[in-house]
Amino acid sequence: MVDLSDPMKRKTNAYRVAIIGAGRIAAGFDTLRSRHVLTHAHAIVSNRRLKLVGITDTDEGRGKHEARKWEADFYPDMEGMLAYLEPDIVVIATPDETHTDTLLRVLRTHPGLIICEKPAASDPKDIPKIRSAERERGVPVIVNFRRRFDPTVRDIQRDMLRERFGKIISASALYTKGLFHNGSHAIDLARLFFGEMTNAKAHFIVDDFEKGSPSVGGVAAFERCPQFYLMTGDERYFSLFEFEILTEKKRLRFINEGFSLVSQDVVPDPVFKGYSTLGKESVRKTGLIRSMSFLMKNAVAVLDGTEEPISSLEEALKTESTCLKLKQGL
Repeated sequence: MVDLSDPMKRKTNAYRVAIIGAGRIAAGFDTLRSRHVLTHAHAIVSNRRLKLVGITDTDEGRGKHEARKWEADFYPDMEGMLAYLEPDIVVIATPDETHTDTLLRVLRTHPGLIICEKPAASDPKDIPKIRSAERERGVPVIVNFRRRFDPTVRDIQRDMLRERFGKIISASALYTKGLFHNGSHAIDLARLFFGEMTNAKAHFIVDDFEKGSPSVGGVAAFERCPQFYLMTGDERYFSLFEFEILTEKKRLRFINEGFSLVSQDVVPDPVFKGYSTLGKESVRKTGLIRSMSFLMKNAVAVLDGTEEPISSLEEALKTESTCLKLKQGL
């Protein structure tokens, strides 16, 4: 483990990283030769300040395959890997329902930092346990709400807080694959842009994800957004994620899962004098495709002591609590 008390060692040594779980987001979506960095493993090996030292998975065949691919050692069990390696960073990329238990167990080993896939908690009774454990251990936790790492998203958040676009009229989101698995990204964006949810009513569910984890649709209000509409597609047919904001001066739409941003300014109507309409669409790429790299850069900076987590455990738990409130409104 790198000596975090020595600033010179922090800046010259590579932090050692171990990954729990060898699924798609952990290691399977890409390879060393892939153009885009889509996995934790690729983001780690692409960062000169990080070294991937171990991978574990309950599926030994898959774990060994991914460990070979990423030139890391495979370990048959989590406890043995963490005890032997004493990594600076531990990545939790296991199935959703195991995140809470795995996070609590990893916190007890006291690494320098933990990166956890969302949700950190999908049961309300787990939230105080996780908060207490993080506080007690003093280990920073980054939760991968990946859109928070997109510079485009953060720029829009700043512009909204400065009221550059005028009053927020309404917003909406379309998603698939479960409220906690993917819908939580929409709720997290809403919290980031509009503040906390003030009321909500869920109206329908679509069973397009794991049993007991449906997609939920409904209507809500946030501190700075009086109308928010959460709508579902159906993952059994196709994947979808879009997020739209209407303001006094502009329309903003994140499309293509959030990889593109469409914006339209409010302009005088060229036909009907005295009226306003939306102008020509401007489309640009966001920084979402680089979110994994930005996440790892933030992790290094947190351990260096130069940044705070961009997507902290506390913010993640607030988002997940908001999802629970929405689901309980069914």
